[in-house]
Amino acid sequence: MDNKILLRQRIRTGSFWVKQLRDISIILVILFVITSYLQRDMINGQAPNLSAVTVSQQSFDLTASTKPTLVYFWGTWCSACKITSPMVNSVASSNDYQVISIAVASGSDDDITQYMQLNQLSFEVINEAQLPQVINQPSLSQQWGANAFPSIYIIDENQHIRFVTSGVTTTWGLKLRLWLTTFL
Repeated sequence: MDNKILLRQRIRTGSFWVKQLRDISIILVILFVITSYLQRDMINGQAPNLSAVTVSQQSFDLTASTKPTLVYFWGTWCSACKITSPMVNSVASSNDYQVISIAVASGSDDDITQYMQLNQLSFEVINEAQLPQVINQPSLSQQWGANAFPSIYIIDENQHIRFVTSGVTTTWGLKLRLWLTTFL
């Protein structure tokens, strides 16, 4: 009982709330710095060419897109991607926007297909490992500056990158950025 009374008294003091605000501010600044560091290599401006065949044997060409597109770099080995992939899947299943993903260092097409089925994911996937490698040419993830995973790019219908993010995100955050892309 005494602990509850002491806690109630502490909560009523101004210094308690000042300390809470200070701690939350410090955490937000740290998160901002980490996010900025992870996104330092992500490209902006015109999106690089993205034309390939997905693991389900569907042709994809970014230049043919007539609506905002979410480009998602991820890996089957990535723990943060396990949280973000269902969010991307939700956006893909809405059919309001185009979604394409690039699996990085994730094995064969069969390995990726099995992973997708096991995790009930249905978005289209390009397997970076199966793309033809040109000597002295960077990989697709390197061309886009996707060095931290997951990496997400929101592209408008003119193939301009409007938003970039890395790390865990939410469905509503993705949909909001895609929706905003139609107005920018």
